[in-house]
Amino acid sequence: MSVLWALAAAATFMLFWIYGGYGGFLQLLHRLHRHHRTPPAEPAPDQWPHVTLLLTVHNESKVIRQRLENLLALDYPTERLQIVVASDGSTDSTCEIVSSFADTRIRLLQYAGLGKTAAQNAALQEITSEIVAFTDADIIFTPSWLRQIVRHFQNPEVGAVDGRLCYGSPAIAQVQASQGRYWLYEMKLRRLESQLGILAVLSGAGFALRRTAFVPMDPAIGEDCIVPLDVVSQGLLVIHDPDALHYDEFETDTGVTMRRRVRMTLRNWQGTWQRSRLLNPLRHPGYAFALWSHKILRWLSPVFLLTAAGSAAGLLLLQVTIPRLLLATPYAALFAAAAFHWLFERRRRLLPGTGAAYSFVLANTAFIIGVAKAVAGWQIRAYRNT
Repeated sequence: MSVLWALAAAATFMLFWIYGGYGGFLQLLHRLHRHHRTPPAEPAPDQWPHVTLLLTVHNESKVIRQRLENLLALDYPTERLQIVVASDGSTDSTCEIVSSFADTRIRLLQYAGLGKTAAQNAALQEITSEIVAFTDADIIFTPSWLRQIVRHFQNPEVGAVDGRLCYGSPAIAQVQASQGRYWLYEMKLRRLESQLGILAVLSGAGFALRRTAFVPMDPAIGEDCIVPLDVVSQGLLVIHDPDALHYDEFETDTGVTMRRRVRMTLRNWQGTWQRSRLLNPLRHPGYAFALWSHKILRWLSPVFLLTAAGSAAGLLLLQVTIPRLLLATPYAALFAAAAFHWLFERRRRLLPGTGAAYSFVLANTAFIIGVAKAVAGWQIRAYRNT
């Protein structure tokens, strides 16, 4: 019986740490930290570095024109900006649309289905600019995004910088609103880790890399995972700039959301363990603390969730007492609310207050499937939009 209490208490604490305690602790460290990082001023007009925007695409004919127009409208010196579109096995009109642009800053590279990361590796062999910015076809930058990002590279200690990804469509559905709250917490963690100098994650939707810091990537691992790990392994900093805004739309199809999260978890789990030396607190105490708390433990949160719920249920089955009811009730309510949301959603109805529970259970289901596939040796190399 004491074992069940210990398991329930330990697992509950881990869930608290993952989804709130870690952020609170970083906030405390930030307040105690005397030297906060301040972004540098913009360089002189003739000192902006040459930048290449790398856009890796596959069958993006619906959005590619809008995306290129958005990139061409960036407030950055024209003669110092190039846009490389790496089309990875596109079979629609993506390449024709790209070729229709007369602007000489746009360059099209075509590959025969290498996979997104492999296509990025190949394209980077063609790029010689000082800074390379990675982005996706369905993202929109604010006009000042590139200037906000690039100014940080005046500091030679900075190896990579990402901006703040915002979701621009109204979060009408409960699950979408819950995803928004989850993402706000994620952005808070990145801002605090960046200020403390322990950030080792990036958003693949929009970040920039010092070209000399690039290390060829494993085709089975995403750039958003492996690039920041390789940057900090070289003794360089990863910076998050919350004022460099770029926008995406919430995914409304929970099936697509589920598949994306499984895919991201699988690739990121494998990529993080490829750089396992950063997880050693004796060698890299700051990065190890951040990576374990921010990434590894979060992906393992379904294990803690099932352990806590199972232990609480076991205690209640052995004997019904008020303390055991207090322990078990939140977990029972969580799974019941998620189940009700699933049932009502199938009938095209929404039951108020259940969306957050469903989103949480959905995310944890994706985490456990992704980790299981990663441990089993699955690999994903092909480019997939969904």
